[in-house]
Amino acid sequence: MASDGPPNFLKAAFLNVYNLSLLAGAAVAAAATGDWLILAGAGAVEALWLVLGPDLKPFQRTVREAERRERDKADRERADKLMAELPEREWQRAKALDELRREIERDMANNPSFQAILLATELEKLKHLHMSFVKLAYGCRRAESYLQAVDLRELERQLKAQEVLQEKMGDESVRSLASKNAAVLKKRLETIQEIEKFLARARGQMNLIENSVRLLRDQALTMTSPDQLTEQLDDLLTGVDAVAATVKESEALMTGGAMEPIAPISGEAESTGPRSQEKLRG
Repeated sequence: MASDGPPNFLKAAFLNVYNLSLLAGAAVAAAATGDWLILAGAGAVEALWLVLGPDLKPFQRTVREAERRERDKADRERADKLMAELPEREWQRAKALDELRREIERDMANNPSFQAILLATELEKLKHLHMSFVKLAYGCRRAESYLQAVDLRELERQLKAQEVLQEKMGDESVRSLASKNAAVLKKRLETIQEIEKFLARARGQMNLIENSVRLLRDQALTMTSPDQLTEQLDDLLTGVDAVAATVKESEALMTGGAMEPIAPISGEAESTGPRSQEKLRG
């Protein structure tokens, strides 16, 4: 799997398929003939290759391109996996956005104002935008499912009941349990508010990504300077990364810690049936 950091050219030089094949061939030939000078000569050539090979520009370009292809494949697999769990409407939006990205790539390649090296850099940003959109859509789906499973009025009713117990009960142990229950319920209500904020921000950012990419699509053939594309993409990615960082925070809110009251609300047994989960697109 490709790493996120710079390529390890020394490692790539050693693990190069041709290099390993030559070493293996020299070892087999030396064993078959009993002439260990063959293996010694191969070792000398190997040492020279490991000293000079990693610094060769053509070799470095080949390694970078191979890692880029591997990274693109991994990103595509992650995006496809997340998209498969999206509702139909969100899946269609993500698919349309990817098609727009491909159209922009085609038009940018035909725009004489863009150099190939710069174009490759900006196209990577477009792929990042699509992946960010998919992650935000997945996060929104999780958040909406969570909120649909929560009865806000019931939580507020339980909180009021615990506050009444704290005021009216004479037993210290009962008041203590009521206080702990009230603290948990308040935390749940705060969590719901944070998830609702995330949902609003993420939805707004998804709309901004779509509108911005459509604008870039309109401008792709007429841009006179690569700086126009760079500036628009950088501004958009800054906002996207800020919101995307909250995806993990919202996941932690939805999964981090027990969310049920730690003691019964009253002497009467209370239970609520689980809400049916939204049927996802298969």
